[in-house]
Amino acid sequence: MQLKEAKPLTTLAFSTRTTLAGLTPFVRTVARQLYREAVRLDLEITGPICWQYTGADGKPDTVFGLDIALPVQSTEGEPTDSLEFKSLEPFNGGFAEHLGSWDNLAATYGPLVGGLLQGGHQLSAVNREVYVHMDFENPANNVTQIYLGIH
Repeated sequence: MQLKEAKPLTTLAFSTRTTLAGLTPFVRTVARQLYREAVRLDLEITGPICWQYTGADGKPDTVFGLDIALPVQSTEGEPTDSLEFKSLEPFNGGFAEHLGSWDNLAATYGPLVGGLLQGGHQLSAVNREVYVHMDFENPANNVTQIYLGIH
């Protein structure tokens, strides 16, 4: 675990309120929608898809804010009704890289949370997952960066 700043991002984003148990419908579908809309608007894509959670506490039924975001260079044009341009603010946090299937994310989150708390940090309400590499055919190849916000 290391401490690292999650950088500010200018994004094309889909925002909703959901639960951990309700995430499945957003996997793959929203990212594809964001990429299609970025191409339609002729936007320069500047980074990988990221999911930013605000208010998630690890419990499956807690309702929280979710932004699924594609970093872009500029905010020119009019996105479709379900998408918007959104600035994701920077935050300080713990950082870890998860290699492999998302089914095993808890194996990375657990030690990250534990290390932060043991180090005397207080968790904030925000965390971000950056999907550096997504492989739906062989999930063992996934590379996900996790930023867990702290005060």
